[in-house]
Amino acid sequence: MKQHVDSALACLDEIPDPVERELAARVLADELLPDAGRQVKAVRTAAVQELRTERGLKLREVAELYELSVPRVDQLAKGK
Repeated sequence: MKQHVDSALACLDEIPDPVERELAARVLADELLPDAGRQVKAVRTAAVQELRTERGLKLREVAELYELSVPRVDQLAKGK
């Protein structure tokens, strides 16, 4: 996945005009990345909920699988 982000950043470097380059960087930073962050959070929440509901795992068990604290897994389960 890192290579996709690196590719997007490389595309910015290829924009010759500094004004266009800054505007494109702003769109990436202000719109695309925050939106991706929200989507990632939703994926993480759904994954935790799936383990809890479909596999019947307890928060502690999910925390062990993810190598996270129980409070953090609880936050993920609640979409936080």
